[in-house]
Amino acid sequence: MIVSKTTKISEIIKENKNAINVIASVNKNFKKLENPFLRKLFAPRVSIKDAAKIGGTTINDILIKLKEIGFKVEFTEENRIEENFNNYNKMKKDKIVKLDVRPILETGTDPYHAIMETLKTMSENETLLIINTFEPVPILNKLKSQGYEYEVERPDENTVYTYLSKNENNKEPEQTENEKNSEFTFEEAEKKYAGKMHEIDVRDLEMPMPMVTILEEIEKISDDEVLYVHHKRLPQYLLPELKTRGWKYVNKEVDKDNMKFIIYKN
Repeated sequence: MIVSKTTKISEIIKENKNAINVIASVNKNFKKLENPFLRKLFAPRVSIKDAAKIGGTTINDILIKLKEIGFKVEFTEENRIEENFNNYNKMKKDKIVKLDVRPILETGTDPYHAIMETLKTMSENETLLIINTFEPVPILNKLKSQGYEYEVERPDENTVYTYLSKNENNKEPEQTENEKNSEFTFEEAEKKYAGKMHEIDVRDLEMPMPMVTILEEIEKISDDEVLYVHHKRLPQYLLPELKTRGWKYVNKEVDKDNMKFIIYKN
């Protein structure tokens, strides 16, 4: 396998599980990859370039470590940290709403829900300050598509401040559910994948276990299989994650607290 700055961390770990410890040794912020829950959430979203930003290190520092355990690597010509976020001074920071997500991450929970709920309560002239030990690149990439802009500061070695504010001019056009799932209907998917469905029921699981369970199951099924899910509702936080990982879905609401999904790739 050839690894470059655009290679996803999940692809590297899939090729060689020893890469978890190797990457974790580059910077203490990468220790979170040793947590199975956080690894499932972050690894498919984060490239080597993203990881360098998160850890405040260089792309080549990570590539060197991977080369030591047998990966072929494509070094970047820029042997430096991609950006110096301490130079950002453009965003207004006079009305700050603080959210420290470090305690949330310590429980093994994705802070995305807390961030989104906080943003919903804020006015347009307020700026959200996310306090963390690393730059939350996967979440920031998603929020950029929703019209947010951000700046990052590193007040000390162990703390990262991420400032978020709304900028509608940056918003990317959103796809409708029909556009996302226009390939075929739920009934057509049932016929196409008959005999190839791996079935799970997450309706009785406490949050965030439905999402965690689904992400675990799609890693287990073979290339010619699909995942048939019994869920209570449309899992809004899971859907963009499936798209990030290259999966598609069709869904059908049977009745209240009874939603069916077929998650597929081909």
